[in-house]
Amino acid sequence: MKAAKDFWAFLTKPDVYWRLFALLLAIVLWLLAAGDGSLGEEERTVTLQVQTLNLPGELVLVEPPEPVDVRIRGLSPLLNQGASSIVASINLSGAKAGTETYNVEVTGPLGIEIVRVSPSWVSVYTEEVQEAVFPVTLVILGVEQGRQVSGLEPDPAVVTLRGAESVLREVDHVIAYADLGDGIGPDSLVPVRALDDEGRGLYSLEIDPPRITMRLKRDESTQTREE
Repeated sequence: MKAAKDFWAFLTKPDVYWRLFALLLAIVLWLLAAGDGSLGEEERTVTLQVQTLNLPGELVLVEPPEPVDVRIRGLSPLLNQGASSIVASINLSGAKAGTETYNVEVTGPLGIEIVRVSPSWVSVYTEEVQEAVFPVTLVILGVEQGRQVSGLEPDPAVVTLRGAESVLREVDHVIAYADLGDGIGPDSLVPVRALDDEGRGLYSLEIDPPRITMRLKRDESTQTREE
């Protein structure tokens, strides 16, 4: 009882009381500002991309899950501040190649209630990871019309592509762009791109190495004399 009286006496000290009052007033004003002038509870719907977690290393995601609509409830200020922190995800730790359906798990900050997730189950399509080796074609840009550029070749001359088999089948050629107008020359690193037969980039593939260098071709007669 004495402890409670001492605590109450401490709270009712003028300097402590007014500080607590100012803090409470600041919190209320912040809530009003964050809630656009309202402290009432409300509901709203947010659309979220579904994150894929724990995908096995031997698989690659071909078709990502569709977005989900999440109905949330809470005080208006908390919804305004915390809606961007809500996360939707599926756990692929036991996934096998093919199409499978997973339950969507949604988490949010304290004070925000998850009312409904639609759809609550989503499907994804995975394939086993495959590898293929492709030669690299060097494409020279930034050259004046009519000017010949020779003596340059990619190094290394081939790269390894890694990804879904269905995507690897679409690869028509692999190129490395070298823009000489940007001051690129021998020993400069240039990016490698995988393209289909219509020249469209296939960006879901992993390329090893992702960047190569250009080097001057060695003259065969010179190489023979050196040997």
